[in-house]
Amino acid sequence: MVREKEEGFIEILLNLFRSLKLTIALLILLAVLSIIGTIITQNATSAEYIQRYGINLYNVLNFFNLFDMYHSWWFSAILILLVINLIACSVRRIPGILSQVFHGPETKELEDSMVRTLPYVEKVRTSAPSKREEEVRSYLKKWLRSPDRIETESSVTLYSEKGRFSRLGVPITHLSILIILIGGLMGSLFGFRGFVNVMEGETVDRVFLRVKDDEIARPLGFKVRCDDFSLTYYDLPGRKEKHVKEYTSILTILENGQDVLKKAVQVNHPLHYKGLAFYQASYGTIHNVSLGVQTRDKKEKVVLRLMEGETAPIANSNTQIRLLRYAPQVHTFGEGVQVVLFKPNQEPRPFWLLKNFPQLGQQRGDEFFLTFEGFTEKEYTGLQVTRDPGVWIVWVGSGLMIFGFIVSFFFSHQRIWAKLPKSSEGEIILAGSTNKNRVAFEKAFGQWVDDVRNTTKFQ
Repeated sequence: MVREKEEGFIEILLNLFRSLKLTIALLILLAVLSIIGTIITQNATSAEYIQRYGINLYNVLNFFNLFDMYHSWWFSAILILLVINLIACSVRRIPGILSQVFHGPETKELEDSMVRTLPYVEKVRTSAPSKREEEVRSYLKKWLRSPDRIETESSVTLYSEKGRFSRLGVPITHLSILIILIGGLMGSLFGFRGFVNVMEGETVDRVFLRVKDDEIARPLGFKVRCDDFSLTYYDLPGRKEKHVKEYTSILTILENGQDVLKKAVQVNHPLHYKGLAFYQASYGTIHNVSLGVQTRDKKEKVVLRLMEGETAPIANSNTQIRLLRYAPQVHTFGEGVQVVLFKPNQEPRPFWLLKNFPQLGQQRGDEFFLTFEGFTEKEYTGLQVTRDPGVWIVWVGSGLMIFGFIVSFFFSHQRIWAKLPKSSEGEIILAGSTNKNRVAFEKAFGQWVDDVRNTTKFQ
């Protein structure tokens, strides 16, 4: 009894995975989730999401991991369930399809039961039907291929077919979907997308992955140098404003101190190396600012040089300073830089240093005062770095899907029977079937029947 219950449960589970309704439901669910993933920006910062959705809705969306849904466990689980569903559906049907394609029908004789069920059946009455065999055979060879001959005591059946391989179209399409899903899962589980800004003439050996609000450094295993960065503008006569046409980075890959690859990278024209793709994603200028640090006794003045976003310690103190940004105009006071000091047990607060008003730095009451000495400007290129080990698997699956569609929609399995009795009087039975494109088959079958009638001089 227990064994019967176990077998019944397994059968219910198999029927669920083989269900076409499950396939349709999963595809609709994936379509809806893809729309949601398009509407909701993926992998932004928490501050951006809170500003856009508010804290309450942010907590709900974050709980369901909708801000990085394509790497969530539940999205991968849906894809895996679809893979299992497609495999279960295919395994059930493939043996019968393979038998039809490689072995043909169990019997090629036109039996009476088949005459009652086949969709296209015509009867042609003629004298001495057995003598019409060669004439019927010749018409079969014009349309299909040379027919097989099956002889019994009372009749001769001519059987011909073409396009048996077209039944493989659906399994090939199913296989292509499986390959695409597997490629997508591999990219989701083992791939990554990072970014890095590289200034002209400088070299980097790592990229940064954004995980929620953190930026995690990931070593490349080699170095990338930006040799040059250039902008090309549209030539618009009569207009003062400039519109960027394209931006180009000249990148060089270095390994063991040697240049191994050099390429000009533009939008949609990435550099590929060791499974990584370097895309031109952004550009800009960064400011190298000189800050003066002077003690209260004015005996010593030290100049710190910081890039925007860089943090450095101040000598002979337990304070660190971070340069937030440079502004060419701060209200109406001229150019300035925004900095923030990090001191133990004190909340950091940003403030401005103005080049035209250096005395403002002396009014803060610190053991030193800061001044904005000047800056230099440098261009940088923003690179998006991706690794997707499943991309070639997806391409193979896509090509196989196109092939499957061609086989499915442009070819059909057509079968023709002609049964001729051995008696002196009788009827020639002509029958046919096709698995698709019935309109064209019906027209061709009708023409073949008319030719047989005219040849046999039907009365």
